[in-house]
Amino acid sequence: MASARILIVEDEILVAREIESHLQSMAYEVVGIAVTTNTVIQKITESMPDLVLMDINLQGSQDGIDMAAEISDRLKIPVIYITAYADDSTLERAKLTNPFGYVLKPFTQQDLRVAIELALFRQQALRNEPSITSGDTLPASGAGGLPPTKLRTILCYIQDNLTQELTLERLANEVSMTSDYFARLFKLSTGKSVHQYVIHQRVERAKHLLRQSDLTIAEIALECGFANPSHLALHFKRIVGVTPKQFRHF
Repeated sequence: MASARILIVEDEILVAREIESHLQSMAYEVVGIAVTTNTVIQKITESMPDLVLMDINLQGSQDGIDMAAEISDRLKIPVIYITAYADDSTLERAKLTNPFGYVLKPFTQQDLRVAIELALFRQQALRNEPSITSGDTLPASGAGGLPPTKLRTILCYIQDNLTQELTLERLANEVSMTSDYFARLFKLSTGKSVHQYVIHQRVERAKHLLRQSDLTIAEIALECGFANPSHLALHFKRIVGVTPKQFRHF
């Protein structure tokens, strides 16, 4: 998504300008720079960015974590933290806001590129998931699949952890179910087994990165959770019909 619109929230203007330069060289549109949290909401409502890059230590009535929580709750816009803070207490607070990425300073342009591309991919994937509402309930027989809240939880968990080993047991534990029961309800909900769904999501992420990034195929394989480029190529050709290299050059 080379045309993505991005708002920078950073109170060190030199750092903000460095980020802006990186984004422009990657063909992203910078819609503004906010230096205090007091102006962020106004800038977002005026420009409606696709993504917000958020420093944590900011001037204003809130810090970046409080601001990100408000953006997520009110405006549903993804946030990536760009910060020098990696202590346990800061990370725990940041995790509660469900960020789409966490980039530590000092960073490289490639660090930014990967974080942004994965965040935009995750946002698009979430938009494409079947619509479910908080009022939906699971029929007593279990024939309707996972309850909506558990389905939403597990789909987000898969998107956030595609680079990890996503075993059936690990996923079932995330929603406090036995493996067999979870596997049956998951397939009823998605039409795919857990393994099939994970592979398809990894291939979809690979397609996105092949088209929208300069990462090598070996780097993309790792970013998508495949063991190696051959593992990626095997599943990619089976699902897409062409090799990753052929897909990139179409």
